[in-house]
Amino acid sequence: MKLAGGTQYPIRRDDLERPRFFERRDLLIYMIGTIASSIASVLGITIVRYTIGPAFSSSGVSGWTNAGLLEDIPEHKPLKRSLVVSQEAGWGRVNLQKLVWIIRSGNDFTVFSAVCPHLGCTINEAAEGFICPCHGSAWDAQGKKIGGPAPRNLDVLEHRRNGDILEVRYQSFKQGVAGQEVVN
Repeated sequence: MKLAGGTQYPIRRDDLERPRFFERRDLLIYMIGTIASSIASVLGITIVRYTIGPAFSSSGVSGWTNAGLLEDIPEHKPLKRSLVVSQEAGWGRVNLQKLVWIIRSGNDFTVFSAVCPHLGCTINEAAEGFICPCHGSAWDAQGKKIGGPAPRNLDVLEHRRNGDILEVRYQSFKQGVAGQEVVN
């Protein structure tokens, strides 16, 4: 073997039979490979989680939404309220504005979705109860269908009292069907 200064050293048999240990270059290659594998694993898991994960999460279901103070809801008169409903939608949280009708009878409350179960138009108040301006469906003050092409009564929403506040759990329902089916 010849070195840089021109000096030659013979290769000895002991050098060939001696076990080889990690050299500095081998250690660097091993460390770089480990670091690169770790980065690739973390990126791979993150990419899979954010691209495929939302498909397996539940969406369309909202939590409880503040519908206002109980004392601000008049007795026996429908009150139209606009709610801001937060829903998980795939990769983020979406805030949607939804309309509801609230009717108070003493300490009892009824909350109706303001979406027509026929084709999804916004329901308005009428002299006898409620009416859909799109196709003329009508409901009485208790939400029972009294005419028109709507296939069912008004959709009743789950609600609760939280102290002096009325809270509503807003849900969307399938349109054009006789039964009240929640849309996910």
